[in-house]
Formats: sequence, C-alpha cells, structure tokens
Amino acid sequence: MVAACPFPTSQGSQVLIRELSEALVRRGHEVHIVTYHFGENIPCKGMIIHRIPEFFPYSKFRSGPEIRKPLLDLQLSYKLNQVVKEHGVDIMHCHNYEAPVAAFPVRFLRGIPVVYHSHNTMSDEFYTYFRLKIPQILARGAAHLMDRYIPRRADFVIAINRSVADFLIQSGTPPDRVKYIPPGIDYGDQVSVDEAMLRQKYNLGEGPLIIYSGNLDGYQRMDILLKSLPDVVKSHNSTRLVILTSSDADAFLKYAEEQKVGKYICLIKSPGFDVVKQLYKIGTLAVNPRISWSGFPIKLLNYMAAGLPIVAFHGAAPSVLHGSTGLLAPAGNSDLFGKHICRLIESPEYAESIGNKAKGTVKEHYCWDSIANDIEQVYAKILNLKIFAEIETNKAESMRVAI
Repeated sequence: MVAACPFPTSQGSQVLIRELSEALVRRGHEVHIVTYHFGENIPCKGMIIHRIPEFFPYSKFRSGPEIRKPLLDLQLSYKLNQVVKEHGVDIMHCHNYEAPVAAFPVRFLRGIPVVYHSHNTMSDEFYTYFRLKIPQILARGAAHLMDRYIPRRADFVIAINRSVADFLIQSGTPPDRVKYIPPGIDYGDQVSVDEAMLRQKYNLGEGPLIIYSGNLDGYQRMDILLKSLPDVVKSHNSTRLVILTSSDADAFLKYAEEQKVGKYICLIKSPGFDVVKQLYKIGTLAVNPRISWSGFPIKLLNYMAAGLPIVAFHGAAPSVLHGSTGLLAPAGNSDLFGKHICRLIESPEYAESIGNKAKGTVKEHYCWDSIANDIEQVYAKILNLKIFAEIETNKAESMRVAI
C-alpha cells in the first residue's frame, strides 16, 4: 500500500493504512509500507516501512497541495520500484491520488497490478485548499480530470463509501473493477478515568462536553460548528467545546472570538490517543461538522467505539444512522445542528442509548478482520487466485503487499 504522505500519523487516512496493514499481517501477509521520509512515533505492528531519502527539508503533516510534493512523489516512485524488485511484491495497494500516479510507472516496468484505495474524490475536496476564486476554479478543473482518469487506470478500485463507488463508475471506471469496502477500526480497550482530575487538568469546567477530534482544514467546516455554538451556550452556559487537534489553530480561534464563543472552547494540542480516549470517556457527545460527501471520517468510528452519540450532517457521516447512532442535520444547516446538540445535552438517557447503539454497530460492522477478508478477495481477483477460503487453515498462497 503506497502512502504518499507522512506515515504513521494520527490522521484518518494514515490510521486506516496502518490498521489495515496490521490486519493483513495478522492474516499471514507480508506487508511493506512505501512512504515519505518522516512520520509520528506510533507503533506499527509487523509491517516493514521503507522511506524515501530526505533530499530537502519537508516536514508538513497537513494534507493538501504543496509545491515540493511532486518531487517527493518522484522519489516515492523510485523507492517503490526498488521495494517491488527486491521483495517480490505481488500487489501495489495505493492510497489517495498521488500514490497510484507513483505506482503506474512501476507497473509498466514490473507488471505488478495496482489497487487504488479511494479515500475521497478530488472534485469534492481539492478546491477547499484554495481561498481565491480563480485558483478554486482551476482546482475544480484539475480535480475533474484526476477523478476521471486516475482511478480508471488502476487494475481495481476500492471505494471508501457507496457514494464514491457510484461517482467513480459515473466518471468512467468500469463497474466490475470497483468495490465498496468501508474502513474498520481498532479502538483497543475501553479506559477508566478520574473525571474530576481530567476536568481540572484541562480546565474543562463542570458542564457538558462537546468533543471534536481531527484536523482543522477547510473541508472540515469548523466554521459551521462555530456558527451553531452561540445558541447552544445560550441555553447551556456551562457547555465546553473540546478540540483535540494537531493542526495550527490560530485561524480557528480567531474566528471563534469573532463569533463570541472563544471562552467556551478548550483546545488540547496534539494529545496522544490514550488521552483522546480518556476525553472521549467523559464527553457528552461528539461532532463532525464537515459536509463533504466523498470521505469516511475515521473519527466517526472512534466516536462510536467510545460510545459517544454523534451530531453530523446528512451525506457526510456514512456510519451514522439518524435517530439510532446519532443525529443528522441537512448539510450546512447550523441551526438544526445546534438544536441536535442541545437535544442530546438535555436528554442524557437518550444520548446514552444512542451511544450504546453506536458502540454495538462498530463491533458488528467495522471489524478489521472481516474487512481484510473482503480486501483479500480483491487481491485474489486481480491475481487470478482461488478464493481465499483457505486463509483460515493457513493453506493459502502468501502474498507480499506493498502498502
């Protein structure tokens, strides 16, 4: 699985890559990660990481376009060719758009098939990284070309949600080479906490806690969340919005002050996942304000695994069922978003019921072992292997996967 990004990190796509790789390792595969020259200090169980050399300074964890990234991706293609040649790789499993572009030359040289794992579409996200109108127009045009031509040149496409699968088929990818496979989650053990100590340590007050974890990039639409907050704190003055992020938060905090809600925000910078789980444990609810339809926010699965009820928008929360595992508002409707937050604050028993259903849904539908089995079927198809029923009895042919 080729990762054209820093790896590992606590960001959603990188979490998916790491946990998928670990699931494949558990099932007997040899997994190689081909990635950039840096990442966070996060354990990666069983996989072999190959990094490009650091020819020039670059250490940005933020996703999105950057003028130096094409040079990194050229290095990535060269490194990938080395790994495929030296380790007898059978599959190149590529995540996000730059990775298959790096892999296509290697396929030409080595004849190794490319699986493209679509985490989003460019048409839905790429323009959000630009503020001015003309760059946005150019970005939309480039995104249309990428969506139309890159996926269809892969040997197979894994779509992260059903809407993405439909979109890629409509954009020209043959239907028999596209399959919807959701991400899984490896949340680990539930935690016990000293709530009073946590609240004191992070200055969280004594009222309800609204949890948001993740980056603060434009496509996350934190502006909508902040627009919904005044009505919430008007009714529930002790409420705090707890932001767990590794992003630069200056612009976000400035906008919060403009909305006159800055004093209700507790920002915790770069917490480890152990701390995140502790804060989830004492949270009242969790939010996902993005309206982008083409992704699958991994934070949603973490929220659900922690038993947190979720407030999100229709079309942007594939794992959330309205009234069952969360509450959904029409895309961009900040008023109803805020009312849903208030409803969960005002109805603790209802919120707890929704959170418990969310936890059960994760256990039933987002287990990595069953998802890895579906991905093995994709590998078997493009390699013309027999069905992988023999995996469980350790009789299947082993594969080396460059991830």
